[in-house]
Amino acid sequence: MKIGATCSALLVLCGLPRQSGAQASGDSLLTEAALYSLYTKRVDNTITLANLALTGATDPKVREAAKNLAGEHQEARERTERIARDHRFSLAPPAHDTSDVLLTQVRNSLKGKTGRAFDSAWVNLAHQWLTTLILDNNRAVKPRVPGDLRPVAADHTTWLFHQLPAIDKLGKEFK
Repeated sequence: MKIGATCSALLVLCGLPRQSGAQASGDSLLTEAALYSLYTKRVDNTITLANLALTGATDPKVREAAKNLAGEHQEARERTERIARDHRFSLAPPAHDTSDVLLTQVRNSLKGKTGRAFDSAWVNLAHQWLTTLILDNNRAVKPRVPGDLRPVAADHTTWLFHQLPAIDKLGKEFK
């Protein structure tokens, strides 16, 4: 299950157009505003992913996992807004990002599913979502982050990674 999901996430990530990964525009370094704007876009799309389960899942554990995921990302959104205010920059999420592609794929995958089929699919897709964002952050974002912002990118990867165990545990129930 984990290997299959990770392989699927890798295939999704490798199949993305080059510019969708971290809104790449060449090899230019990301500014603080651009980095936080990118993370804002990904947080917002992850909240949307969670909301799909909050409205479509029937299993209480799936709904609880989605609620927790949405809550963690809402808190991250609020922290990012405070940082932007404190550092006096505006958040301008990119028009296109890896998470946009993922969200389209999730919506298409969940279309027409109900009950256990929806719940199982959402859990698998949530795992792939987090894994893909972790991989993309390491592959496409970190190399474009200047030294003073590297701890931010590293912390973001760690934060995403710590969300996986709850989804993994749930995934075992839906094999």
